[in-house]
Amino acid sequence: MSQLYMQRFEYRGGIARAELNTAWGIANEVMAKTGNWGGVEKGVKHLRGFGTTWGGYALLEVEDPQALVEYQLFHVNNYSHLVKVSIEPLVDVDVAFEPTYAEIRAKG
Repeated sequence: MSQLYMQRFEYRGGIARAELNTAWGIANEVMAKTGNWGGVEKGVKHLRGFGTTWGGYALLEVEDPQALVEYQLFHVNNYSHLVKVSIEPLVDVDVAFEPTYAEIRAKG
């Protein structure tokens, strides 16, 4: 059974443009080859990426906890000097609360 995670990455201050371009070069290369920014062949699926002026988010589906460890280690080894990264498990509250909503609707 898979678990959804939200990865947040925030740029650290004072990053040189060349360093940022190098890191994004690595990220884009590994994304093209593996389908995720962590270079994991199986067990982590990148569903969506969102950019902001300060960094961004990636929505991940994780099927293998060990793959998530490898994903995180890739980030530590390649990006951590430029970005702060956090990865949080998500709960789909729309799905979780649907029985409650249906009960309320049924009451009228």
